[in-house]
Amino acid sequence: MIKLYNMTLALNCYKVRLLLSLLKVPHEKQTVDLINGEHKSAAFLKLNPFGQLPVVVDGDLVLRDSQAILVWIARKFGGDRWMPQDVNDEALVNAWLSAAAFEVRLGPYDARLATLFPTLCIDATGVAQRSTHALQLFNDRLTGREWVALDRPTVADVAAFPGITQAGDGGISLAPYPAVLTWANRMRQLPGFVSLLEDF
Repeated sequence: MIKLYNMTLALNCYKVRLLLSLLKVPHEKQTVDLINGEHKSAAFLKLNPFGQLPVVVDGDLVLRDSQAILVWIARKFGGDRWMPQDVNDEALVNAWLSAAAFEVRLGPYDARLATLFPTLCIDATGVAQRSTHALQLFNDRLTGREWVALDRPTVADVAAFPGITQAGDGGISLAPYPAVLTWANRMRQLPGFVSLLEDF
């Protein structure tokens, strides 16, 4: 069975839990105490030298980085639907995975870290401006369409959802971004959806 090294409030862990739930993939969770530095312990660094969560272990495979994990889960358990094999569609999904890893990470994701976990935030300066930039990009993309990358939900939607929808934790309002709000509600209606604090 897949083992997920996890912290409930960590958004990169949440996106992995969300996809696992959407695809109904059996797994077990191992809690790692980020606040007290367990992710920097010698035992954990043997597992992941980057000292970051999440980590997934499946037999001999030890996989780090939430985006890489999402792609692996989608390919292994979701077929072509969540991570397409068509080269053009795959490129579009990868482009929006990058936006989730960069623009969303440096904007609303870091705004939340700066507020809730200031010791874990790398750079709290300018998060409001970067959040506005990221959210406007996603709002523009979602205006007149249902999903971020393609005409169906993909790992790009799953990757972006936690950082965007938890923006309020960092004092960033989603009210100016109606297309983002509509998309977020659409995500919540997907079969198998779980919220940040929901265990499954």
